[in-house]
Amino acid sequence: MSIIGAGVSLQGIEHDDFHYPFRLASGITSADVGKAVALDTTAANTVKLAGDGETVLGKLVSVENRVTEGLLVGTVALKGGFRFAKVGTINVGQTVVGSATAGSVKAATTADHSTNFVVESGTGYVVVVMG
Repeated sequence: MSIIGAGVSLQGIEHDDFHYPFRLASGITSADVGKAVALDTTAANTVKLAGDGETVLGKLVSVENRVTEGLLVGTVALKGGFRFAKVGTINVGQTVVGSATAGSVKAATTADHSTNFVVESGTGYVVVVMG
């Protein structure tokens, strides 16, 4: 949903058709829901918390520990307006990548608006449109 009242925000606009199940890298917990994730290339269909300089794939929406099956799975939203914790200064119009603080974002050194773009920047957070 968009927020209207003190202006307009694209935060929270998600496209349910673009929520996909993924395996999650070990160590991810329900406390990580809402954080930025990147593709974990060490295993098929797996995501991890976005790390320093990594391309942000989307936002972690849910975590499910299927202990009996030996699986840690979750849902990742790939398109929408996502609020992420930010590291450093990020301005509207910039592109973001993962930061050294796992699951948060920083400004990309080279803008690539085909992956994402910042539409709002506040104290400690940014709203990023992906997709």
